[in-house]
Amino acid sequence: MKKYIEESLKYLLRTRLFIHKYVDEINVMYDMTSEELKARNERRFLEIFRKAYSKSKYYRGLCLAEGIKSIEEIRYLKDIVKLPILTKDILKAHGEELLTRPKWGLIKSHTSGTTGTPLTVFQDWASVWREQAYFVCYRKRCGYNYGEPMVSLRGNLGRSEISLKIHVSNTLFLSSYNINEQMAITYYRLIEHHHAKAIEGYPSSLYNLALVLRDKGFECHIPIAFTSSETLHDYQRALIEKVFNTQIYDHYGTTERSIRLEESFNHDGYFEDPGYGIEEYHDDYVISTSLINDVFPLIRYKTDDRIVLKSDTVKTKECFIDYIQGRNDDCLICKDGTKIVRLGFVTKDFDEIDKTQFVQKQKGDVEIRIVCSRTLSEEVKDKVKKNLEDRCGKGNMDIVVRQVDDNEIIYSSSLKFKYVYSEIGRGSNIS
Repeated sequence: MKKYIEESLKYLLRTRLFIHKYVDEINVMYDMTSEELKARNERRFLEIFRKAYSKSKYYRGLCLAEGIKSIEEIRYLKDIVKLPILTKDILKAHGEELLTRPKWGLIKSHTSGTTGTPLTVFQDWASVWREQAYFVCYRKRCGYNYGEPMVSLRGNLGRSEISLKIHVSNTLFLSSYNINEQMAITYYRLIEHHHAKAIEGYPSSLYNLALVLRDKGFECHIPIAFTSSETLHDYQRALIEKVFNTQIYDHYGTTERSIRLEESFNHDGYFEDPGYGIEEYHDDYVISTSLINDVFPLIRYKTDDRIVLKSDTVKTKECFIDYIQGRNDDCLICKDGTKIVRLGFVTKDFDEIDKTQFVQKQKGDVEIRIVCSRTLSEEVKDKVKKNLEDRCGKGNMDIVVRQVDDNEIIYSSSLKFKYVYSEIGRGSNIS
């Protein structure tokens, strides 16, 4: 009952009654030209900067250290490069000092802490409502309206509960922790009875469910699927779309709410949600500025995620992002320091392989863990090893290929899956 009340209230506090003005604002921005949107973003950026400079003594001190001695020195969007870069370590140590108002009444959320101590992020209700409005606007353009039947596998339920229907939102929550062959018929019947218009979840959760449904000969018909919170891999997309007879729309965002990318409507890449943030893309990191949160001003906040832009494409409000690699540890590092990314090619030609995870504990050494419903032949193992060896270079990576049970695949405590699990540069714990 407690979870039912919590999820019901969470939905009610994000309904159109509260978010309608932000929905209207975002819809207007979707229709703006690139120049109109740039001018709007400049105005919003200056509002947030001036508030941060005048209300946060700590942020003003950072600016002074960079030679910004007056609020008037930042007059245009192009001046943003003069400002200090914020890092996760700075926010962990001085997050509360960055606030532009007292923290009483603010909403706190936390990053997952996969690389150590979690980061606390502060929001006011205006920021929460803006965030929700972006979901409403994008999903409506994908063909889904809030209130229509939805199935959700996003870690809301633990192992003790298999399902929970929230009537006010018309959402059926399903546990990600009980997906196995014995429960396949239960999940199938729950989904079919709900007559869902859409399904949402971590890519790995939807993929795991698709696997057990496929192996039992079940198919569902859910027109739309929304994925987020993990890198969506091609092999996951293929099976999810086949088993659920659906079309996936992927979303990328962060707990810090400084960047928000959506899969394009014709599935040829990603675009920035209009008016959400200002992004500076680099080869191995992104510097982003949130335009939705002025109480916890993330101005030029650096994250180690890798966003790959389309080649020879000018940045516009339309789709210009090729793919989202994810964090820099979503790659393998060879003995000579070369980084190998986009590893789907290693196992994509083997239909018998259900799941693959690359586990790297030190540079130049990797174990490829493979889950397969039947015994994997030595010939297949050798071909998998050769595929990676050809990309890395002979002798540049020590490779072990091992067939494992699913319980040897590493997940976080919230059941997030990492295609590459790397312990290089961090402790072995994930959360």
